[in-house]
Amino acid sequence: MDEQDLKQTEEEQGLTHTQEEQETAHTQEEQEPVHTQEEQAEDKKKKALKIGVGAGCAAAALLAVFFGFSFFFGSHFFFRSTINGVSVAGLSAAAALERLQTQAEDYSLTIVEEDEKTESLSADDLGMKIHMTKEEVDALLEEQKPLLWVYESIRGRTYVSEKLISCDEKTLEKTVEELSCVKKKNTTQTKDAAVEYKNGAFEIVDEVYGNEIKAEELREKIEEAAVTLQDKLDLKKDKCYVQPEYTSGSKELKALRKKLNGYLKSEIVYQIGDAQETISEDQIGGWLYAGEKMQPAFHDEQMEDFIASMAKKYDTYGQAKQLQTQYGVSVSVPGGNYGWRIDREGELAQLKEDIASGKKVRRDFVYQYSAASRSGNDYGNSYVEINRTAQHLFLVIDGAVVLETNVVTGSPYNGHITPTGAYRITYCEKNATLRGPGYVTPVAYWMPFNGDIGLHDATWQSAFGGTRYKDGYGSHGCVNLPLSAAGTIFGYVSAGFPVLLYDLPGTETLDDLTQRAVTDCKNAINAIGPVDAGKGAAIGTARGMYEALSDSAKPYVDNLQVLIDAENAYAALQVQAQQAVEAAAQAEAAHVIDLISQIGEVTLTEGCKAKIEVAENAYGALSDAAKLKVSNYGILVKARSQYNYLAGQ
Repeated sequence: MDEQDLKQTEEEQGLTHTQEEQETAHTQEEQEPVHTQEEQAEDKKKKALKIGVGAGCAAAALLAVFFGFSFFFGSHFFFRSTINGVSVAGLSAAAALERLQTQAEDYSLTIVEEDEKTESLSADDLGMKIHMTKEEVDALLEEQKPLLWVYESIRGRTYVSEKLISCDEKTLEKTVEELSCVKKKNTTQTKDAAVEYKNGAFEIVDEVYGNEIKAEELREKIEEAAVTLQDKLDLKKDKCYVQPEYTSGSKELKALRKKLNGYLKSEIVYQIGDAQETISEDQIGGWLYAGEKMQPAFHDEQMEDFIASMAKKYDTYGQAKQLQTQYGVSVSVPGGNYGWRIDREGELAQLKEDIASGKKVRRDFVYQYSAASRSGNDYGNSYVEINRTAQHLFLVIDGAVVLETNVVTGSPYNGHITPTGAYRITYCEKNATLRGPGYVTPVAYWMPFNGDIGLHDATWQSAFGGTRYKDGYGSHGCVNLPLSAAGTIFGYVSAGFPVLLYDLPGTETLDDLTQRAVTDCKNAINAIGPVDAGKGAAIGTARGMYEALSDSAKPYVDNLQVLIDAENAYAALQVQAQQAVEAAAQAEAAHVIDLISQIGEVTLTEGCKAKIEVAENAYGALSDAAKLKVSNYGILVKARSQYNYLAGQ
């Protein structure tokens, strides 16, 4: 019978004995008489004593085991301990060193790409340096606290020491740069999951896991693998490829989608007078995208383009106005500072706010400048009308003239002419003081409409209207009014009130001064005569006299075409003269070009020197225009430099 059979037989016999003993004990218990309470208490004390003795023995045994292992781990590594990735559980320092050295011998690292392609790196490729000594391992072992062996063995102890294994940074960096997975040209870029507007709603687009590699991060992974003696680095499993920051399951992305779809619930309708503009859901969807940290963001440029299109359609600021004048004819008033003008920045901010609200909104645009009406002319039927030609003003309220008066506007001869245009009253001020170069003037009523140009009373004027503004009584640009008229206008107007200022030829008879200027201009034009090269001054004088005339006077110059024809003819003569000069210069330069081309190879001979000097003298004799035509002048300069060098000069 072998040991196993013997053991089994003993166990069976032991079981049989135990059963017999139990039966005997049971029989004896049935036969034993009942003990008294004192006897039962005594029995309990004896049993408790036996249990206590047994427990004490067990505790002593456990302490013996605990301190035994504590003593053992004073010279051996804890269970579940590793050094640079190599298990040293239960080993002494010497045994651990031997195992580390074995693992480090002929080390190589296999890099596995996602397509299963591999590259192998040797210890030399990694610049690995092995510094394993028993002293270094002993130093790690000394870090252990033997009495904590139970805790440390459960937790596991990991040592990574560059004192044992390290990599040369420059060698490793160069090796990583040369890896085929790093040098790969055709890579798939990693993309975050995103939201995309489709079919009236925002949907989540899955992320893309590409095969881009960040060389610096890969270098760190390889160095970590080498130091811990790993034999393989899987680029995909070890997440060496660029990873998406957001995936389709990211809570930030889901929250963003919910917000953006909430934005789509907004309904925005612009009411511009009788016209309407509605922003569609697709427009809103196209304006929205995922911003930083997956927060809702707007495509400002697209929204600005929309606002610009609305401004192009509805802005009237700075545009010419059609006015049915009090003279019974319609005129086009040049653009000024009056009209509707959308505040593009303000409208963009308000539009974003409206979209983010997810509510129904009906409103007009946010305006930088507003006007009186959206129907017909934007200035409505209440305005100040000024005919600069006639030097006359009308105050129109609700379509009816409530005041008309003669005025004096800015002088046309010293840069102070009052500009025509459609303007707005900037503000109204009583008892103001007007200041400018050379004057300080108090007025009772001040109503500026174009910078420092405005309506005001002018008690220093002895009369108004006619041609006084041309006869030395013109203002610095303002519209001078009689005191009573200024007070009446002041009572009707306020900031934003329109002022329409225009010229209407034929509503004024030229005064003597203007007539003389027109006659002098016409005579100067007629005096030009046949055009030749010497008529430049006469032509310039005639043009200057014409430009000095007022707009109302210029139409009386009925021989203006003669001046224009003379200017064109003179310009043609100038072109011909210039061409002749160019041709002469080219012909003059041709001889020098030929002399330079004859120099040839530069040598230290009298003949070569003579050729250079002849060419230089000929070039120096040329006119400035001809010198510019010497196309090979650089060869001459180079030849002189080479000759001087050979001659030691």
